[in-house]
Amino acid sequence: MNLRHTFVPLAVLLFASLTVVRPPLFAQGDRVPGLAAPTTASPSALPAPVNLTAPPLARTATTAVLLWDRPAGGEAIESYQVFRDGVLAGETPRLSFTARNLTPNRQHRFTVRSRRSPGISSVESEAVLVLSKAAGPVLNVRDRGARGDGVTPDTAAIQQAIANCPPGGTVLIPPGVYAVDHLELKSDLTLEIVTGATLQFRARGVGDFPSIPEKLAGPDGEVTVTNFSLLTARDAKNLTITGGGRINGNGASWWPHRLEGPRPHLFKLVRCADVFVQDVTLEDPPAWNTHALYVDRAVFSGLTFLKVSTVPGSNGDGLDPDSARDVLIVGCRFGNQDDSIAIKSGSVSATRPFRQRATENITIRDCLFDGTLAPGSRPLGIGIGSETSGGIRRVWIRDCEFRNAASMAYIKTNRERRGTVIEDVRVENCVFTNTAVVGQAANRAAISIDTMYYDPASPELPVALTPETPVIRNVHFKNIFVEDTVRRGITLVGLAESPVKNLTLTQVVVSARQGLHGQNLDGAALRDVTITAREGPAFTWLNVPNRTLHSVSEGTASHTAPVQPNRTNP
Repeated sequence: MNLRHTFVPLAVLLFASLTVVRPPLFAQGDRVPGLAAPTTASPSALPAPVNLTAPPLARTATTAVLLWDRPAGGEAIESYQVFRDGVLAGETPRLSFTARNLTPNRQHRFTVRSRRSPGISSVESEAVLVLSKAAGPVLNVRDRGARGDGVTPDTAAIQQAIANCPPGGTVLIPPGVYAVDHLELKSDLTLEIVTGATLQFRARGVGDFPSIPEKLAGPDGEVTVTNFSLLTARDAKNLTITGGGRINGNGASWWPHRLEGPRPHLFKLVRCADVFVQDVTLEDPPAWNTHALYVDRAVFSGLTFLKVSTVPGSNGDGLDPDSARDVLIVGCRFGNQDDSIAIKSGSVSATRPFRQRATENITIRDCLFDGTLAPGSRPLGIGIGSETSGGIRRVWIRDCEFRNAASMAYIKTNRERRGTVIEDVRVENCVFTNTAVVGQAANRAAISIDTMYYDPASPELPVALTPETPVIRNVHFKNIFVEDTVRRGITLVGLAESPVKNLTLTQVVVSARQGLHGQNLDGAALRDVTITAREGPAFTWLNVPNRTLHSVSEGTASHTAPVQPNRTNP
């Protein structure tokens, strides 16, 4: 494999055309073949974008999220122009776009063109028709008595607006700082937090923060969990949160007391369905930021998750789909502390013997994980686990960038997470660079499968197989670039009694302090893989039968990394 021809320009790596199977929720979109305008392309034309869609769930009265794929032969594409009703609506280097200022309850026609300088463009893509939502009544919280001065408690006024809002209506949070302690959302509601508005949750010991037990239906019986959160939606359907404002959890008042009792999550969705959250910034949560528990059909688009304060924090996950199904996370930025996205499905123990349901169909695309987004940022990237006892299947991570984040993908479990089955995970077209996050007991590498997560036992020593032994299978990495100057590039460790099965790495380039460590794998296949290790061997294999290697090589320390894309504002 010729590295310089395969990975330059970087567009080949990030956006190569792929044949994929989309989860049913996101395969929808009113695409209309043959409706592309008869536009004449520029000389030396580029291929047009393909698979343009507009998920029906990701719409409001004035906005719509568009998704598309880079076409085959599109290595020279630099950006995309989006047209609404024949007029240029915007330009982006990414594979997603939020159209704004739509006319409510009107059908709009969208197409996309590929672009590169100087002035070369493709014909328009196939068109997609988008019907924006109808605009409902608007309740301004100022009209209900909210002050927004950052001092006066505004909880009662905002909660009254939510309670009185009719189905299909919007509760509007205008500019200001609103001191609140706990808010409960409901079905058929839009909460709009406009630019310049902040929901500022009050400090520990000042506000009223209720803790509510929740009953969840599991495959073995009813599961009881505790709902302790600041902003909550329980059993809500058709819920939208939008606007360019902020939700601040006042985490700095909680973190120094983390050993004194539980801390609330910032935003929790429990047993909700058809949820759309876009554009807001969620920052400084006391514990997890956003927890989507038993959620069916949700889109999280254009969100920013931050740890702004430099007070030492802990357990500051960004977005955790937990026993959730059909979730799309697109165009989000993560500068949080701890796992940026943690895909979970519960754990079992002597005091909690029943499993939660499985997590299924999670798509993560066009997201940025960046350790420099805020003063307190220390994002750990994407984790799958460690709570995995209900099972996790069909996860698709694509077209994402990681800068000084701990992991591109970290699959983690152990023998205590009984009943774990993690399967059908694909990571494609992603770039990872790290010079700051050092190795530790967890997060040892940019790409990691760890079945001994915080387990001091040796992975070389098998234990007896049981029906509850963790299983990991069908994990695939394709079109990946990793440059990590301080840690190992890849570590893949299964259980001796339950090896990881059907693992593939295709078109992967890694330059790291240490190379690839593979242990207890069955059926690993590497094709077009180059590993450059500054220390030690590029490849280490322990108990890896049936492995197949095609065009696999050891690189040299002089390998030149491709120029990274400008994706600071996804």
